[in-house]
Amino acid sequence: MKKVLVVDDSDVLRKIITFNLKTAGYEIYEATNGEEGYNKIKEIKPDVVCLDIMMPIMDGFTVLKKLKEENINIPIIVLTAKGGESDEVYAISLGAKKVMTKPFSPKLLLDTIKEIAGE
Repeated sequence: MKKVLVVDDSDVLRKIITFNLKTAGYEIYEATNGEEGYNKIKEIKPDVVCLDIMMPIMDGFTVLKKLKEENINIPIIVLTAKGGESDEVYAISLGAKKVMTKPFSPKLLLDTIKEIAGE
């Protein structure tokens, strides 16, 4: 069973994503901020990470930078409400595999996870 870590400070969005991914058969882990997410990435070594950008304590860009500096190569889907092209290019340059602008359909996220996880 593939492990997916959902890192987002929105309880509602985490619950929606978690419900849909559990229903699809994934083992789900959650984090409510970037620092917690970064620590869980190192601890559980998920197959895919869904990572918000704008979060308290540590933002998603900082998480991406730290992972890149440590050569931790886990497929990451960045979830952002900002939607600017420069943020997308920046996230990809830091190692994100895909950038999705909120709101997005749960089916699109699921399809993206399957693609990135090699299913």
